[in-house]
Amino acid sequence: MTKPKRSVQLALAERVNHLDTEAWDALTVKAGVFMQRPFLTAIEAATPENLSPRYALMYLDEAPIAALQLQLVRVEGRSAVAKKKGFSGMAQLLDERAWVLGNLAAWGETGLVIADGADRALVWKEALALIDRLRRFEKAEGSVNVSFVKDAATEDDDAALRKQGYQRVPSGPDMLLTVDAGWRSLDGYLACLASKRRRAVKKTSEAIAAAGYEVRPLTLEELEANRARVDALYGQVWAAADVRPLRLSGRFFVELQRRLGADCVTTGILRDGRLDGFGVCLRSGDACVGYYLGYDKSVDAPLYLRLLTSIIEQGIAWGCASISMGRTAEEPKTRLGATPGARGLWAKHRTPPLNWAVGAILGTLPAHEVEAHQVFRQAEPRSS
Repeated sequence: MTKPKRSVQLALAERVNHLDTEAWDALTVKAGVFMQRPFLTAIEAATPENLSPRYALMYLDEAPIAALQLQLVRVEGRSAVAKKKGFSGMAQLLDERAWVLGNLAAWGETGLVIADGADRALVWKEALALIDRLRRFEKAEGSVNVSFVKDAATEDDDAALRKQGYQRVPSGPDMLLTVDAGWRSLDGYLACLASKRRRAVKKTSEAIAAAGYEVRPLTLEELEANRARVDALYGQVWAAADVRPLRLSGRFFVELQRRLGADCVTTGILRDGRLDGFGVCLRSGDACVGYYLGYDKSVDAPLYLRLLTSIIEQGIAWGCASISMGRTAEEPKTRLGATPGARGLWAKHRTPPLNWAVGAILGTLPAHEVEAHQVFRQAEPRSS
């Protein structure tokens, strides 16, 4: 007697709370903050104009086996990619709508969470097939030709993507700092730095203080009152980025603070009551994620470097095991002890001949080679 074929079912929604929230929470409880409902509903409350979110729960024989986050995004290459050598081909390619399995405003585990014990190959096969079905369905505003997958986690996942025609795209690494168990405060971290690096960090803090700034967490009420200023400060950083597919808003950062509560800390740099810089840290399990920041580029003070230090301060204060410092400006982060971590972006064009061209165009992106630095003091040799 043959066994009945096991069937996969999918529940799809435009709002995460329209799905079975208990099933979603159970699947994502050990995932990163970017797959959990407080963060997702913050994005929904302040969705960028060119973005339309989707969510799916995958079931096998009525049991939930995977949670998926997808985005339909209109990426206009001329505004989303800087006018720099090596980026022109990408700007041309991205001047259209695309499906993304993952979140363009996040990094790490952002698109797919698979239940323990589930068949990963089956889940990936069905997830990629869902993208193809959504691409064919979404034609009201024109064809969707390109799909992306962010941050596939394992070699087996990579194999599943290649089998379905996806090609790896050069992308910057997540810069990670491992927290030493002996760091009880920023002073503990500083004590472990080589003298040159320690002096540089202290010099940054002294310069900020000498310029008349105070550095402290902002309350939700202060964020709300400064929403327009937060929007403008973030906008300055966004405008200078090489790749900027989404323009987040000041309202989004307010909603993030409101919905994540104690798991979100927004540090402000203020002078005479005026906000000139801010940086957001998110608690994600035992990791601290240094999220987006903004600062006034016209100010003659090291605002950006001080915001980077605030990420380390917050990670230590939370007792985190690691600190994610994000995927841009690798050089100053390596000087604080961060090293390149995971990277992963995959792309596919719906037409096989043009899929080859996608690889050729995206191959023009500059490679991210991160220079290593001697940051921490070398351990003293033990006497025999």
